[in-house]
Amino acid sequence: MSATHDTVTKKGTRWTPRLIKRLRGKRSQAEFGAMVGASANTIWRWEDGRSEPDQQHSQNLSALAERERFLEGWKLAGSGILVGELDTASRKLSGKLRQTLEGRARALRE
Repeated sequence: MSATHDTVTKKGTRWTPRLIKRLRGKRSQAEFGAMVGASANTIWRWEDGRSEPDQQHSQNLSALAERERFLEGWKLAGSGILVGELDTASRKLSGKLRQTLEGRARALRE
């Protein structure tokens, strides 16, 4: 996450350009705009940081995020370090990488 402090609060989400892009994912701006009631050009302006969603659009973005479970379980710490599920996944990935490297090192010694 960025140093601009993407935040998740009980009242809702501060929809930063980065979060909007992440929620849009691989959808086109036009397709995403139709889902939240905005034009493709408006989505572009949000993602470029030229404007911010108004209250109604923020509610639409939050509703879409909730339907897609986009922010479920996210916790931010410090300047945007994600904790929780990512810690577990990171430990598993590190273990797998270590095993692979140890196996390759053994194969090279033989």
